[in-house]
Amino acid sequence: MEEIEGWEPHPTRKNIYKDLKTGLLYRRRESGSFDRIPQKMTEHQECEDFRKSIGIVSMTSRSRGRTPPPSDKTLAEESD
Repeated sequence: MEEIEGWEPHPTRKNIYKDLKTGLLYRRRESGSFDRIPQKMTEHQECEDFRKSIGIVSMTSRSRGRTPPPSDKTLAEESD
């Protein structure tokens, strides 16, 4: 079977690949694209799939509530 980056071929089925990021199974078409095979997904996988399809970019915990550092001008005024 052909090695494709980010995809793992199914051990016994031809043209079936596992997406290494999500763990979901896809069927490889003759054109080279992939069609997802209907399967039971975890709640996290369903949420991720829905989020990607509607184009929402989630906010990470690192950026949540972060404020820009105070400028030097503000610090100089306070110390006077």
